[in-house]
Amino acid sequence: MKKDLLIAAALLLTVPAAQAQMSPELIMETYNSNISVITNGAINKSMMDNAVARNNAGRSSTGRTGAARAAASASTAYTPTAALRQQTVQGYVNRLKTSSPAGAQAIAAAFGPGKYDYGQVYRSIVDGTGLRENDAADALACYMIMGWAVVNNVQDDKAITMPMARGVRAQVAPLVAGSAQMRTHAAQLGEELKLQTVVVQGGWQSAIKEGKLAAYQQGIGNLFKTQYGMDMSQFKLTSQGFAKR
Repeated sequence: MKKDLLIAAALLLTVPAAQAQMSPELIMETYNSNISVITNGAINKSMMDNAVARNNAGRSSTGRTGAARAAASASTAYTPTAALRQQTVQGYVNRLKTSSPAGAQAIAAAFGPGKYDYGQVYRSIVDGTGLRENDAADALACYMIMGWAVVNNVQDDKAITMPMARGVRAQVAPLVAGSAQMRTHAAQLGEELKLQTVVVQGGWQSAIKEGKLAAYQQGIGNLFKTQYGMDMSQFKLTSQGFAKR
């Protein structure tokens, strides 16, 4: 995955505003002020613990209840459009204006109308993972894998395989599909998570370049503890997705 991440970083950092303004510190300020309005509270520690335990116990779909099978098979796909991406950026910026004006300005300068398309960076991130760019469950899986990679500083281009990415997707898909709120807002959720993934990845590369990796890792680690109750340093990736070390 390292090559894909470096390609994505190169694309992101060609944007002067991103290169000049989106420092690791600013990105953490942005995230502390702008936790996902859809997933925050909708997916909690208990749900994630159950998802990890279920998959790592090797349970097949036949071992699930009818409701669980129906939730797992429910579609979380949507159609990405340029208008949807700009709506996502604007919503992100609006939520930041009061709590982090500098963060709002940086995001708008990098990804606002007529600026850079975060979708292009995201496509390079998921290339080779088997994850799609038009599915909310895939976007959540990619976002969580990115958080895990940052916290554990995993840059080996062979460390995150397609079965691993699909394993994480299998863990989170029932959580997304089983939530009426997240299914109804699949497009908003998917695009917001894609944008967040791009920003987190850009901050990671900036932190490495500026010698601030340890602080950034701690910040992203705290973010995932807050959002999902997951200490990413305590997990490994397998073909079944996340598993306790």
